[in-house]
Amino acid sequence: MARSQLLRGGGLLLCIAIAVAAEGLGSLVPLVGAPLFAIAIGVLITNAIPAVPRTKALRIGEVSKLALRGGIILLGASLDLGVIVRTGLDSLPLLAVTMTAGLVCALWLGRSLGIDWRMRCLIGIGTTICGASAIAALAPVIKARAEEIAYSVTVVFFFNMVAVFTFPALGHLIGLSDTGFGVWTGTAVNDTSAVVAAGFAFSQAAGTTATIVKLTRTTLIIPLVLGFGLALPFLDPAERGSSDGLARRIYAAIPMFIVIFVLAAAANTMGLIGPYAPAMQTAGRWVMVVALAAVGLQGYWRAFVGSGARPLVLGLITWAAVALSSLAIQTWTHTL
Repeated sequence: MARSQLLRGGGLLLCIAIAVAAEGLGSLVPLVGAPLFAIAIGVLITNAIPAVPRTKALRIGEVSKLALRGGIILLGASLDLGVIVRTGLDSLPLLAVTMTAGLVCALWLGRSLGIDWRMRCLIGIGTTICGASAIAALAPVIKARAEEIAYSVTVVFFFNMVAVFTFPALGHLIGLSDTGFGVWTGTAVNDTSAVVAAGFAFSQAAGTTATIVKLTRTTLIIPLVLGFGLALPFLDPAERGSSDGLARRIYAAIPMFIVIFVLAAAANTMGLIGPYAPAMQTAGRWVMVVALAAVGLQGYWRAFVGSGARPLVLGLITWAAVALSSLAIQTWTHTL
């Protein structure tokens, strides 16, 4: 029992140690920043000493999930609710375009590539909404197999890592503003952790905008999962006439931490947090770096071995469709 508890706390301590190192390196190379260093160090440890992060008692996955959600809630406590609502509403038309582009690409092109419809749905929603969380929410609704879930999560995670290390450099190269980059990252990067890492690597303002846009995008899990659930009889004839727990599975997909994020912002807007808001923001950023260290520790590149290339190609093209459509709309509306 004592050893189990020690290992359980050891996972958190390992992530904190990586975060401390990342903060030090980030101060030396601010263009890269602590978020990117945290992920990079975690990935290096995972692939150099795979036995350490794979120790189940360390609960790296739980550290990642809880720290990321805690960091986002702390960030909410430093924001004005009016800004969140305006940013979220302003991003909805753009999100509608990018999500449509991504889903059409995944479902239509995936069919041309001969990829199973469940895999197409998982890669499509993972790319257009929020990576592993969206895949996990949709999987029980369409009754996806374990291997389909594992591969689609791996595909999305791969492009998350690519985005984290390329988006900030591309943003500077293109000459995007803080707001323009934040909106681009919030709409085009898959997982929340990758959005946070890329956004704050560009600037504090870009990171805040990207997080708000991403959280708005995450709430769209609910209508999309509902839509896929209602379309299931058309996607799979074997499901016609069945409504096996659809309402229960959709309810389980509701991201409650976003509700708490909004409540924290409301408390700050009403003046209940007052002078502690800057400290909340600093604490939120630090907790997010810890979360990103845990994300890096789950980056097993060997998971691609023997999995086949077609779903990976589909993930790349779908991601490109989302990213390019986001830039195109922002260019057209002069919001870059």
